[in-house]
Amino acid sequence: MTVPQRIAAQVDSVPSAWSARPIRSDIPAERVVGAEFSAQRIEPDLVWIDVRGEIDIRNAHALHAFTHRQLEESIRMVVDLGAVEFFGAAGLSVFGDLDERARALNVRWALLSGRPVERLLRVADAAIAAKACRTREAALAAVAPVT
Repeated sequence: MTVPQRIAAQVDSVPSAWSARPIRSDIPAERVVGAEFSAQRIEPDLVWIDVRGEIDIRNAHALHAFTHRQLEESIRMVVDLGAVEFFGAAGLSVFGDLDERARALNVRWALLSGRPVERLLRVADAAIAAKACRTREAALAAVAPVT
């Protein structure tokens, strides 16, 4: 299932004021050993990154590069780790660097975490753990435009 299909399915199953009207995107998906990353612009200034598989020392560098490329192109970003089956300690460094770069670029971002990620975030830096959201709605609220 693609990111837009997954978001649309979640929107259809959960009442929300937010609707997934994907904007055509030329962001290619990336497959690496053990994982797949894809990104979709769901609003002109909001990119949704879907991460699947296992994040460990074999592919954390690729996740780092993928998320940083998306930072350069957006003002708001959600990294969806709900489909991650395993999340190793190497993945934590991705988010520390991502948070630092996002602050430098004035990009608002959030993590949509799954169970494997939540376990590791318990021992993570408090600033990174604070970015974690358990629901799609909470992640979208965390990156909502400031009015």
